[in-house]
Order: sequence, then C-alpha cells, then structure tokens
Amino acid sequence: MTVVALLLLALSAGVGARLGRRLRLPMWPLTGAILGGLVLTLVWPGAIDVPAGWRIVAQVLVGTAVGAAIEEGVLREFLGVLVPGALAVVSIIGIGVAAGLLIGATGHLDHVSAVLGMVPGGVGEMVASATALHANVPVVASMHVVRLVISLAALPLMIRCVTGLTRRAGEGRPDEEASRLSDSDDCSGR
Repeated sequence: MTVVALLLLALSAGVGARLGRRLRLPMWPLTGAILGGLVLTLVWPGAIDVPAGWRIVAQVLVGTAVGAAIEEGVLREFLGVLVPGALAVVSIIGIGVAAGLLIGATGHLDHVSAVLGMVPGGVGEMVASATALHANVPVVASMHVVRLVISLAALPLMIRCVTGLTRRAGEGRPDEEASRLSDSDDCSGR
C-alpha cells in the first residue's frame, strides 16, 4: 500500500506541476507539485509517509540548482547586502515568533506549534523540527504550505511593484520586462 501511495503521490505532484504550467501559476513546478500532492493527501485514506531519502534527494537537487546558479562576482555583491539582509532575517524571525506567541495565546494551538508554523523556513525543516519537539506536525506543515503558496503567488506582483517603482524613481535600468509594464502595473495606484 505504501509503494502505491508514493507512486500516486509522485504522479499527482507531476500532474499538478503540468496543470500549474498550463494555468500559468507562479513558480509552477513547485506550486503545482505542492497543490497536486496536497490533493492526493486530502483524498487518500490515512497518512502518506514520504521516505526521508526522498526529502534528502529533493534538497540535494534544489541545492545543486542553486549552487550552479551562483556565478563569479556574486559573493562580492553578497557582501554588500550582508548586513541589511541579516537585519531583515532577524526581523522576519522576530515577527514570526511574536505572531506564533499571539496565536498560541488564543488557545487554538500550543505555543511551540504556533511558533514553528509562523517562523520562516523550509517545510521539510519545520516539519522535522515539529516532529523532534512533539508539536502538532500536520498543522505546522499546513501553515508552511499555505505560506509558501501565498508567497509564490504574490511574487510576480511584488516583482512588478519593485520594477515599476525603481523604474519610476530612475534607479533601475529598464530591461525587457520592465519596458513591457504599463504604469498601471507598477503598484502606484494610477
């Protein structure tokens, strides 16, 4: 039964990714696969346990793709944004912890699960942390999947806003994408 469930999970994730591409979902391979896998887990009787090896292989593949994308000179650029980037990360973590504590204070969820569900991090890592800390794993996973889908869906709008605002301020050089944007696409409200 487990092998069948895993094969169906991989198939549903693939179908979700293909559908995501057709629907032009942002980051369609990831968003579509998440939604496809989610559909199966909602209709499948019982939990589907993804082997740890699958998670490790997926993380290695993502890490490989990210590492291969780093070109010469990137580390110099990175050093220029290290301090503001670190401040942003600390701020986001602080906001996540505060939001988690507020959610925990409502009594709808224990504090550990609420904090793990609100702080930034990968779904796999947060689920592993929730498991180790005996938190509510399904709720933590669900919170992170929702966060991820919302983030990926909002990303194109955020990019249009930034591109439009920097173009209007004269700070960015117009590229092909920026030149195709109209004034109504730049978040100025005009």
